[in-house]
Amino acid sequence: MRQINHARTRWLPRCALSGAILLGQLGYGCAQAHPHVWVDYTDVLQGSGTQIQAVQEKWVFAKSFPVSIVIDMTHLPRSGPLDATSTAAFKTQAFNSLKSADYFTHLYVDGKPVQVGEPQQFAVAIENRKLVYTFLLPLIAPVDISHHAVELGMWDETFFVDYEPAGEAISLAPSMLSTCSAQPFKDQQHPIFGGAVFPLAAKLTCGASK
Repeated sequence: MRQINHARTRWLPRCALSGAILLGQLGYGCAQAHPHVWVDYTDVLQGSGTQIQAVQEKWVFAKSFPVSIVIDMTHLPRSGPLDATSTAAFKTQAFNSLKSADYFTHLYVDGKPVQVGEPQQFAVAIENRKLVYTFLLPLIAPVDISHHAVELGMWDETFFVDYEPAGEAISLAPSMLSTCSAQPFKDQQHPIFGGAVFPLAAKLTCGASK
C-alpha cells in the first residue's frame, strides 16, 4: 500500500466549531454552535489500475466531541462498534447534514470539483475512548489518474471543523497500480479561514502522469 506521511503540524488553531456536524440537532446559528470539534482522518483511495472509484474514510473525533447531545452515553460500549440503533442515531443527527459539504472531501479533476455519491457502509465505533466514523464515499463516475490532474484534500471551508491528517493520512488501495502515488502539498488554490490558511491536499499520479 502506497502512502503519504503528513507532518502533524497542527496548522489549524484549536478554535474550530462543529457547525456542520451539530447544527442540525441543536438548531443554532454558526456563531452560536458549541462545542468545538476536531477530527483526525485517514483516506484510502479505492479503485483498480489507474482508476479511482471511491474513497474509504475514517474519522477519529477528539475526546471532547459531545456524544451526549446525540445519544444517551449509558448505551455506548466501552470499546468496539455501536449497535444498529445507535449508529442510525448518529447518521441521522450528526452525519447526513454533511451532504451539502460533500462530507468535507474535496476531489478535483483538472481543477474542477468532482461530485461524490451517497455514503455507503457507514459505521460508528469507540476506539481508545474516542468516537470513530468509517464510511465509503463513492464517486459518481470513476476517475483515471493517468489521464487527468487529480487532487484530494479534507477540510471544512467554513473553518468550523478542524480536520487533521492522522499520520499516514492518504493511501492507495493495493488494487491500484504500483506506479500510482500521492504527494502532499499545501493547496494555495483553495484557501480557508478568510484566506489565512492553505489546507493540506495530495496530488495523485500514475505512471506517465507524474
